Amino acid sequence: MMRFRISVLLVVAACGGKAHEIGPPPEPDRAGEDAGTDTDAATGAVGAPTVDPNELSGDAEPVFTDVAEEAGFTHEQATPGTQIGCRTERPAACPYSSTHMTGGAAAGDYDGDGLIDLYVTRLDAPGILYRNRGDGTFQDVTADVGLGDETGGNGAGWGDLDGDGDLDLYVTNLLGDRHHLYIQAAGRFEEQAVARGAATDTGYRHEGFSVGFGDFDHDGFLDIHVTEWTNRKPWELEPNHTMLLRNRGATRPGHFDDVTAQMGVSMLEGPRANRVGFASTFTDLDDDGRMDLAVVNDFRASRLFWGDAREGFIDGTIAARVGGDLNGMGSAIGDYDRDGDLDWFITAIHDPDYMCDDIECGWGTNGNRLYRNEGGRLFTDVTDLAGVREGGWGWGTAFFDYDNDGDLDLIMTNGVDFPNEPSVKFLDDRVRLWRNRGDGTFEDVAPEAGIDDPGDGKGLMVLDYDRDGDLDVFIARHASRPALFRNDGGNDNGWLRVQLVGEGGNSAGIGARVSVVRRDGEPPMVREVRASGQFLGQSEAIAHFGLGSFAGAVHGLEVRWPSGEVTRMSELESRQLLTVRE
Repeated sequence: MMRFRISVLLVVAACGGKAHEIGPPPEPDRAGEDAGTDTDAATGAVGAPTVDPNELSGDAEPVFTDVAEEAGFTHEQATPGTQIGCRTERPAACPYSSTHMTGGAAAGDYDGDGLIDLYVTRLDAPGILYRNRGDGTFQDVTADVGLGDETGGNGAGWGDLDGDGDLDLYVTNLLGDRHHLYIQAAGRFEEQAVARGAATDTGYRHEGFSVGFGDFDHDGFLDIHVTEWTNRKPWELEPNHTMLLRNRGATRPGHFDDVTAQMGVSMLEGPRANRVGFASTFTDLDDDGRMDLAVVNDFRASRLFWGDAREGFIDGTIAARVGGDLNGMGSAIGDYDRDGDLDWFITAIHDPDYMCDDIECGWGTNGNRLYRNEGGRLFTDVTDLAGVREGGWGWGTAFFDYDNDGDLDLIMTNGVDFPNEPSVKFLDDRVRLWRNRGDGTFEDVAPEAGIDDPGDGKGLMVLDYDRDGDLDVFIARHASRPALFRNDGGNDNGWLRVQLVGEGGNSAGIGARVSVVRRDGEPPMVREVRASGQFLGQSEAIAHFGLGSFAGAVHGLEVRWPSGEVTRMSELESRQLLTVRE
């Protein structure tokens, strides 16, 4: 039986002002706000009507500025030229070692102060936890909180894995023989992966990539899916480290069992068996209230598993008409066409001038994929219709509404530094920022928006680090410094941000679906709250809605919690961070 409850705390975060200003704005001048027209005090003549207080200009044209250095991000993800542990029976494949595909980060408010912090991984040095100071800068607090004792880190993710209300940290490893789980208590972290069954220790070297969290069995606690990409052969002689780890839940919160085979999600079984996993996402693509698992794999091996009533998964890849990407790497899921269901974008390699044989290169050529959700567990490939095929050598990606006009835009990073001649043309790949035209198509506006960034980008995440109501972009680069692109002007349009507080072990409401109706009679905007990797990166777990020119009270909001509860609210002030409790 569905229960309904309204329990909410309103928190005004920021509104108006310039995009680089942080914190709450000054109180507006309310003189004459009730007047419908301007009247000359001396003559009583009626002049021009006042501006509608419920409407903004609606023509925001944001510009991004890279502020990484001034914000305090001066590290390098790996030493340039790093190539560690390239072991293969094919010497020609050695340049494609996984050690050339590193650079991860995760966004989350680990200390609960309302500011989004960032953890970055590094291949040949310990990872770094940057605490958001709230003034536009970040402070390295790694040693202060008990982190910084591992090298070889690659992917990372924040999640309340033990159900105690604060964020824990999971870090995949590319060089060692296990992954790391840091459990937080009173602001400090302790590494407990082995003790909690989350290390995936098999005695063999790991080549870990992304990690994602979601409650697939609906017991109120977050489970883990972690991916591995390896070119070591023969594959069947070593264990597969792309695994599904089930949280034991209320009996032993934050302790895990490997249920990969039991739940039907082994990458070594099925018609597209492989060991080249890059990114995975827990998401409800068929809107049936159960978590599905979308896994992006290299070499035409991406998979889609539907959650079923047995609390396991069914491979629906071929029947759903997805998985046609030749070199899937990054994953983004969102309702780009505003029809109420979630669509799937996968980054890959676009190389129309491919001039080498399989041994010399070994990569695909035909670019990204955008799969439009048609309902009924069916998708249509609309890549060319939407205009998002060409992205160079793609990696991290995300759907996000950068201009706050209500439509989800799309961003991807790219580039490689493989030490061979055929890949040189990808060294200067630039970021693609596709603006949603609102008619099912996109236009690349990256140069005009100031995010025309060449470099070897890998992990990408979106977050409102400066609390000004528009979304900024952090890009982790392999063997170079990261970029933090501050969004200047996106908040000229209206916005509403929704942060969830769930009951039980899933304290952030991961897996909830949030819908906002701007005006009565308009179709809802839909967002899903996730803690999954787009590729080595995790964006903030906050539902962000652009409202366009609208600045009045938002007509309605609905939260469908993973537990089955539904929270409904109406007449909500815009330009605020709204905290909704289950």
